Amino acid sequence: MTAYRFRVKFDPDPTSLWRDILVGADRNIAEFQSAINPAVGLDQGHLWFVGKNEDYWDSAVKYQCPQEYEESLGGDPILRTERIENAGEVTIGEMTRQLGLEQYERICYLYDYGDEWRFYAILKEILSEEPSDTEPTVVKEKGDPIDDQYEPSGTDESGPLLPDPLYSVLPETAVPVADLRELEEHEDIVHVLPLLSIETGFGAVCQRFAIQFKETGYVLENFQPGWQIVEEVDGANKTEEELLAALADAVREWHAEIADISGAMTGQHFGEETVEAMHVELEAELDRKGYGHLL
Repeated sequence: MTAYRFRVKFDPDPTSLWRDILVGADRNIAEFQSAINPAVGLDQGHLWFVGKNEDYWDSAVKYQCPQEYEESLGGDPILRTERIENAGEVTIGEMTRQLGLEQYERICYLYDYGDEWRFYAILKEILSEEPSDTEPTVVKEKGDPIDDQYEPSGTDESGPLLPDPLYSVLPETAVPVADLRELEEHEDIVHVLPLLSIETGFGAVCQRFAIQFKETGYVLENFQPGWQIVEEVDGANKTEEELLAALADAVREWHAEIADISGAMTGQHFGEETVEAMHVELEAELDRKGYGHLL
């Protein structure tokens, strides 16, 4: 009884296009891949492999699509610099054990060796109560699927990055914390939570915050070229407090992911203490608003 929830992210623009896919431990990697492509707008007509971390071509182990694996069986194994496995025969559970994959660690997925569509997947959750034969299923998503996979991959930066009314209110750069709090006076905005405040000669400015509308919550981060939504929380059928609690959980999950991303980039390990340090402003804001019981 084990299933895994992977967050599959589009490498060139990971905050704008991702899919959460739940898959049982006994399902093979090829079945997992067969759920990824239609979910992100790709066909199934090209070769592909799954590898370790975000190593792609440099991965020490490659789980190849069954077609490529079977066609390459006659090759000389002495010339190979990596271990090759058949993605149609290796289960998700076996892959996690072979790679020593733990929560928040990553695998990579490269599709179409010509155009090289690159995705990475973060192991977000290990569910010990889910059936091991659970079919790969998209359980959460963000962003529209790729319109035309034969166009060069990249980020579409046209149009506003934020929902109305934010894109017309917020500047592209970090914004003063005081200005964020003033947004709560807007009739459609319930809560604003500054999450990453930096002291400057002009006062405190914010580069990360959460905002709650009446039926939706967002976690935003100041990337280049400006503010972008990294998590959207659906508030349908939730009370104001339930939506705030769900938004706070999304912030905590994002903080854990940031620590994971930073660790992958620097080669360092950031433990729970680092994540807890990022929660400080969230907890202070919840307490300030009288929602300390949500900590």
